[in-house]
Amino acid sequence: MDFRGVENLAQEAKMVKWGPIGKQVYERTYSRVKADGSLETWQDTIERVVDGNLALVGKKHWRRNERQDLIGLFSNLKALPAGRHLWVSGVEGRQFLFNCHAAGWLEKISDHYAFTFDELMKGGGVGSNYSNQFIDQYGPVKQKVDLHIVCDSSHPDYDLITSAPKKLKEYLSDEYHHEWGGCIPMEDSREGWVDALIRLIESAYGNGPSTLVFDASRIREFGAPIRSFGGTASGPAALVYMLTLINELLNGKVGDQLTSLDHMLIDHRIAQCVVAGNVRRSARISVKHWSDPDIFDFIVCKNDKKRQEHWTTNISVQVDKSFFRAFKRGDGHAVKVYELCISSMFESGEPGFWNSSLSQHGEVEPVFSPNPCGEIILLMFENCNLGHINLGAFYDDPDGAKKAFMLMTRFLIRATFGDIYSKHQRKVVDRNRRIGVGFFGFQDWLCKQGKKYSECHSDPDVISLLKQFYRVVKKTGMEYAHELRIPAPIKNTTLAPTGTIAKLAGTSEGGQSLLFKYFIQRVRHQKGDPKIKELEAQGVEFEECENEEEAVNTVIAKYACKHPLVEEVEELGYDAEDIVEGQYDISLHDTLAVQAMLQREWADNSIALTANLSDDTTEKELYHTVIKFLPKLKGTTVLVGDGDRKQPPYTSITKEEYEIYEGLKLMRQGNLECSRSACPIK
Repeated sequence: MDFRGVENLAQEAKMVKWGPIGKQVYERTYSRVKADGSLETWQDTIERVVDGNLALVGKKHWRRNERQDLIGLFSNLKALPAGRHLWVSGVEGRQFLFNCHAAGWLEKISDHYAFTFDELMKGGGVGSNYSNQFIDQYGPVKQKVDLHIVCDSSHPDYDLITSAPKKLKEYLSDEYHHEWGGCIPMEDSREGWVDALIRLIESAYGNGPSTLVFDASRIREFGAPIRSFGGTASGPAALVYMLTLINELLNGKVGDQLTSLDHMLIDHRIAQCVVAGNVRRSARISVKHWSDPDIFDFIVCKNDKKRQEHWTTNISVQVDKSFFRAFKRGDGHAVKVYELCISSMFESGEPGFWNSSLSQHGEVEPVFSPNPCGEIILLMFENCNLGHINLGAFYDDPDGAKKAFMLMTRFLIRATFGDIYSKHQRKVVDRNRRIGVGFFGFQDWLCKQGKKYSECHSDPDVISLLKQFYRVVKKTGMEYAHELRIPAPIKNTTLAPTGTIAKLAGTSEGGQSLLFKYFIQRVRHQKGDPKIKELEAQGVEFEECENEEEAVNTVIAKYACKHPLVEEVEELGYDAEDIVEGQYDISLHDTLAVQAMLQREWADNSIALTANLSDDTTEKELYHTVIKFLPKLKGTTVLVGDGDRKQPPYTSITKEEYEIYEGLKLMRQGNLECSRSACPIK
């Protein structure tokens, strides 16, 4: 594939054109501490990432000028690998290169929970399928476990409330002492925490003692720095609380099989523990097959806002060809499933739908679950591996876009050689070499050509270019895999949400249209982040997190924003008020039609796209429109208004409200205004 006539990306990078909060997001999320104690600059980060990626294969497998081309491409935000690559590529120990994973079900039940816990602690997202066909293999819980946890009273957290509802000492045993030789020490490491969970699960199923005494004394205190990964420690209370709650659940099920919701609740307790510290948010997705008898309990499992038992997961109902046939003939179960899904979706935005039959196309083995955001469909224990082109940066340069797609494809194929500690995952990655080349700034790309998002699904020029871009990725993947003597990627392309990545460049996210032209944006910070005082001094408003589970370690910054695309389109001579559409300006039909077109012409994996609808959308419209498009989409998510969601990432405001906002205001390409006396962030 010859790109010699295309712009030389190895030229010296110009000044970075950050999005409105791009620089802040970069410094908060991806800038690592260097050997001398200083923080990486953007150029430092890019060179680390590119060099780390190239080092995964021999130098003979590099293109001429590939290092310089990638550095130029990434430095100018014309393309970016997924956040996980930005955070750990080039860092010693390459086992964290992948964003999300699918926790499968093997003969040994603790393998599922161990994998989930380990990957969440590494900062990855985890999805799983809780359908009866997978969990019915496990028999009943065999025995009640008498769990005792002890800790040295000199531990700094002993008499404090830290990352659990009560003081650490209130969870500890009165019968055993931490100096007793029979205690099992819980080591202060991922492996140590996972080992404690495995011991508990195995004991409940009769493969361990009926009495367990764990010692938490070695676990570092709440707030201590974690130098190997970043962030701060949650302290022993988070782990102690998790083990206590899981043990209570298992003891209450002795003699019975765990239900789907029981398994989901254990995974939720694990995610709660992980959220309690560090820089991890514990993204999860749970899916269940439409024909399972208890599917109705699953559909409404998040409707009880007071219990908050599953807030760490998104939920989706698995549909397939059998569902569409049953629904068409009026089968009572299928119709009731669809009706309950639509009414719940209309009320709260969940569940979504996952079309496993369409997802199966092009696969060799049975697909298992989407990743937490839904853009990649995975086999058991498989991972997603993502990188994105800033399509808006190439609105007038299709050949430049093709070169960028070629370079990103090679980058992601090299990433499959990263160290993978799970033997289950290593096997499936070696077989499939699945990659997910995607893009962000899709609406920017359209609007800068004078095209409206709502009309692009039938635009022949748009469709033709997407096909050309796909062919570049497919051909590059096959050629590079042949050169490396590995299987060609089973699938190559996707559209991810690209939330943080798109914020760096200030573009629309993934294949979505922008939400609002003017809006309040909320950015979560870990309490204790030294940036908070600096931001407060510069006029940023902060609010306490209203989610009780997160509040102990999270504070939220508020910014008033004007989307950069509005002015960029005006500067190109177009009527931005007409061409630039917010998601609430676009009908459900057109939103899903765009997604169906992107699924058909671009993404051989899947697409993460949420249809955000105005409050005047009716449930009847939702019912009839979704079923029309459902067979054409691998994943479907719809959100009507903001509902009663607390502190959403974005809240619409008017142009007038933006102009009179008293806090820090974000405008275009990294320029900020502040109506107070503090200086803008640079």
